[in-house]
Amino acid sequence: MRLDKYLLEQNPTVTRSQIAAAIKRGDFTVNGKVVKAGYELRPTDQVAGKLAPVTVTAEPENLALDIVYEDPYLMVINKPRGMVVHPGAGIKSGTVLNALLGRGQGHLERAGIVHRLDKNTAGLLLVAKTADCQQRLGRMFEKHDIKRTYWGLVDGVVPVDQTIDMNIKRHPQHRTIFTTTEQGGRRAITHLHVLERYARHTLCEFTLETGRTHQIRVHCKAIHHAILGDPEYNSGSGQMLEALQLDFVHPMTGKVMHLQIQPTKAFAEAREKCYHLR
Repeated sequence: MRLDKYLLEQNPTVTRSQIAAAIKRGDFTVNGKVVKAGYELRPTDQVAGKLAPVTVTAEPENLALDIVYEDPYLMVINKPRGMVVHPGAGIKSGTVLNALLGRGQGHLERAGIVHRLDKNTAGLLLVAKTADCQQRLGRMFEKHDIKRTYWGLVDGVVPVDQTIDMNIKRHPQHRTIFTTTEQGGRRAITHLHVLERYARHTLCEFTLETGRTHQIRVHCKAIHHAILGDPEYNSGSGQMLEALQLDFVHPMTGKVMHLQIQPTKAFAEAREKCYHLR
């Protein structure tokens, strides 16, 4: 496999151009030497290096945030469906980051954001307010010490609870989405628990062991039970996936935190339609 392709699979949230630039700068070495992006890797090669943080210019904005919990160290936001967490290609305003900058969090890397939710996934988002708390939360996410629970409506009737253990990589033809793979990619583990079965759909609860981009959506597509209304992995609009619960030990106070919200009105209405659909 080419070096650039290998690094892209290992870092699925960055673009091919960012990988190419990093290799050109010499940020990565193979066996201690700087090589070109097209270098063909061998099984014994040792790849070393680290991607530099991508600097995103964003302006502070006075945007309303639905804050579920806040203390001097962190806050938990109820992100609405359709709101982007971080500016990206073609999106420079109206994001959670713009709102946090507007609240005076410009002194923190990524304004305190420690994880993300997809644009069309509503629900709980944990944000740090101090640099120390941000570092500790980052380590907690790496160690899987923060439990995130989602509800999703999926197509079809899921027969049993299951653990989906499938590697995920960026789609080779469509670079904005992801797919499962038996070779390469990054390991992703999703636990699926059936809450209710309807004639044509299932209400599922998901918990994550890993936090890959689009993980739940990609895994549901792979088991032929795509998220209802998912515009990228299914059909239609109004993606019925919501992050409803966060459980963790507060990194600064040691307090056991349990934060839970109710599904949105749109989710409740979609659930009711699934119940009555025959």
